[in-house]
Amino acid sequence: MGSFMSKISRAGLTLVIIGAVLLGFSLGDALISFKPAVSFDEAYENGVEAGDHVSGRVPLLGDSFATLQTWTEDRSNNSRTPAKTSAVYYMFPAGESLVGVRVGSKSVSAANDLVDETYGWFSGGGEPSTVLELDARVAEMEEELAEAFREELKDYYGYTDQDLEELGTPLLIEPRAFTTIRVFCGAGAGLLLLGVLLLVLRWRKVSASLRRARADYDPDLG
Repeated sequence: MGSFMSKISRAGLTLVIIGAVLLGFSLGDALISFKPAVSFDEAYENGVEAGDHVSGRVPLLGDSFATLQTWTEDRSNNSRTPAKTSAVYYMFPAGESLVGVRVGSKSVSAANDLVDETYGWFSGGGEPSTVLELDARVAEMEEELAEAFREELKDYYGYTDQDLEELGTPLLIEPRAFTTIRVFCGAGAGLLLLGVLLLVLRWRKVSASLRRARADYDPDLG
């Protein structure tokens, strides 16, 4: 066991672990980022699937169905900071179904304006003019968010239990920082390869030293 461990480069092993973690977090989204992006107009007409890359201006938007809020707790006096809105989730018609769209806090005002303009357009007004641009992936919703989505469909859009069952797992159009993700993915791959190289070099170096030591101890082994 001691001989085996002496052949392992600690630096190489550390780099392999860090690289693997970075790849684990970024590889899936990096692959999506290289897919040809469909526009939101195309998504509106034809629908989307998990793993799609959707990018461009959002032409219309339905009501919000959930809000993500964050705060900081201070356990010393059982207090917390005022909740801040991190993201709001909206309905978006995609093909023959509805999906969710996540909008970050900086774009919520524009998204709300777009919702108002969308209903105005449906009522005979002009087409929505608010500019809301997103570069996003399509993924399955986490269960807690999916429950809020199903409740919204049932309470306000007339979906029945059978409709919800046929819908399956709801989809979410979720903006991603694809440039940053590609950087992390490249860094992870580089660290992983460098770590493997260090492990191989260390293994060969120590193995060669052990063989020489054994040969010096017992010439017949040489």
